[in-house]
Amino acid sequence: MIAWALFYNPMPLEANGWTLWLVLPICASVAIIYKTVRLNTLKRLPQEIIYLIIYMTLGLIVLGGGLWVFHKVIP
Repeated sequence: MIAWALFYNPMPLEANGWTLWLVLPICASVAIIYKTVRLNTLKRLPQEIIYLIIYMTLGLIVLGGGLWVFHKVIP
């Protein structure tokens, strides 16, 4: 039941929001590992990594914005 403790008592985010910037290194490391394993040739590796980082980051922004709107509309 320890795993459910974070859902009942979530960590507070500070007002400056510097912890949200830690998402970028996580996206970069996942993109590097995923594309290195999945590509047959490493010729286009840098372009594919950059594309995947942008894709994941924009997806998280859209998802976060949608959840924020959902939270504000349905109290």
